[in-house]
Amino acid sequence: MKRNILLYIALFLPFLMNGQGVVATAKLDTATVVIGQPFTLVLTITQPKSIAINWPYIADSIGGLEVVQNGGIDTLPVDDQGILLRSQKVTFMAFDSGAYTIPGFVIDYNVKGEPVKAYTDPLRISVYLVPVDTSKAIRDIHGVVVVPYDMFFILLMVLAWLVTILIVGLVILYFINAKKKDDLAEVKSIVRKPAYEIAMTALNELDKKQLWQRNLVKAYYSELTDILRLYIQHRWMLPAMEFTSDEILAHAFIHQNDKQLQDELAYVLRLADLVKFAKVLPHNSEHELSFKNAVSFVDKTTPEPERNPIMEEADNKMEVSL
Repeated sequence: MKRNILLYIALFLPFLMNGQGVVATAKLDTATVVIGQPFTLVLTITQPKSIAINWPYIADSIGGLEVVQNGGIDTLPVDDQGILLRSQKVTFMAFDSGAYTIPGFVIDYNVKGEPVKAYTDPLRISVYLVPVDTSKAIRDIHGVVVVPYDMFFILLMVLAWLVTILIVGLVILYFINAKKKDDLAEVKSIVRKPAYEIAMTALNELDKKQLWQRNLVKAYYSELTDILRLYIQHRWMLPAMEFTSDEILAHAFIHQNDKQLQDELAYVLRLADLVKFAKVLPHNSEHELSFKNAVSFVDKTTPEPERNPIMEEADNKMEVSL
């Protein structure tokens, strides 16, 4: 009981000293392993819920150590409703002996508009060879095993190949017939809706689905960013669906807008990347802010005539009557 109390005091003391602080710790479950033995790193970050942080990205290998399992980010329960405690467990394995160092992680966030960083200490682990008993002779674990032919298995494989060839032939025939029908069909004109109308309609539909309210957070951010990418693609004629978030944010069109719009778009895209690739689970307020930023970006980057086509048409009629 005393140990738990001390642990909570250690975690939350920085918040008592600085209400806007973020505390990050990284620990290993062991300091020594043998080659091929898995060991676990636990990254824990304690933060106020009012702060949005950039969770560190953990690559497939770090400092010569291979990541064999990434457990994702979990949110842990705490008594203080203003504090968010999250952790991530990552299992590593080494395939060569020696001393390895896992560099400290850097956590970026903003306090009152100013960039701030929190750090974890580097971690060291020693990897040793498996001890070998040289007093015993080297021998095979098992002798050579002769596997007999299984006629039923061979017939089953032949049947599977025949079925596969038949399915592929039917698919090819289907596409050949479909192409012929397309060539004979009349070309119909497609009425293209304005980018603003397409985006706002999609955002309204997304809001009605209530995806993040039903814990479908990844689906929510995937659909939200797809709406923004399609809007950018229609609005500026760019292949935004094929761009990464960094390529979109670095493109010349975004820098033609004011700094606030750039920050709103960057907030949505970067938070969505953390959700989709680092399994971050944002707070409800971050979901709402992402949607609000998306709507604001679409609305403020659309010319007034496209936002209000009825008013524009009325103005034109008034000028004609005059």
